[in-house]
Amino acid sequence: MNDHELASYIAEKAGLELLKLRDAAIATGINSWVLRDKGDIFAHNLIMDELGAHRPDDAVLSEEGVDDRSRTRASRVWIVDPLDGSQDYPYRGSEEWAVHIALVEDGQIVAGAVACPSMDRLYSTATPFPKQRNISNPMLVVTNRWNSYQAAHVAEVMGARLASCGSAGVKASLVVGGEADVYIHNSGLYEWDVCAPVAVARAAGFVACQLDGTDFIFNKEAPVARGLVISHSELINDVLNILNTK
Repeated sequence: MNDHELASYIAEKAGLELLKLRDAAIATGINSWVLRDKGDIFAHNLIMDELGAHRPDDAVLSEEGVDDRSRTRASRVWIVDPLDGSQDYPYRGSEEWAVHIALVEDGQIVAGAVACPSMDRLYSTATPFPKQRNISNPMLVVTNRWNSYQAAHVAEVMGARLASCGSAGVKASLVVGGEADVYIHNSGLYEWDVCAPVAVARAAGFVACQLDGTDFIFNKEAPVARGLVISHSELINDVLNILNTK
């Protein structure tokens, strides 16, 4: 498998196994907090095993792993969020969670995949999803559930609707899948939150950048991101102008 195919394979496998784990655990009456943590660690271990088997010489940055800072000296680094939206995962029928797998080389994205198992969706740089060019009327801006005032401001100025949901991967999938037009997340993000969503959005022809319009550099010593914007190219200038006008 090449890197694109491997990212897709691991994301899909981890997502399907997480579905099985959730169904079996809920049947036992497990506490939701226990199941959330169980899912995080289960998916992390599965992903680490797969990467160890297929790419043993590559470094890994995982939300659930110990951050070995020697990764900053590595050229190839897999950046993964084993269970994005873990707070939503442990509830039967919840769709707002995802698995993020991405590869960067020298700070730039090479490959990535986002699996949204409960939505039966897999977005990957292996087979980029066709870009949906039709912009909604009125437009739909999606954002996170808290600190969403900047997204609300953009929606108000552009005459758009505003919606919120969990998981950066799910919100990115709504834009890539043509159900939303812009995704704005203003704070509280790490590289594992944004790397795979940025990979699949760009592969599908959308623009993805930080809140101030600058590009991402991944595998930094402090793996934080200055927000995230994913948008139709036709809308990005207006969105960034509104976000960055004081």
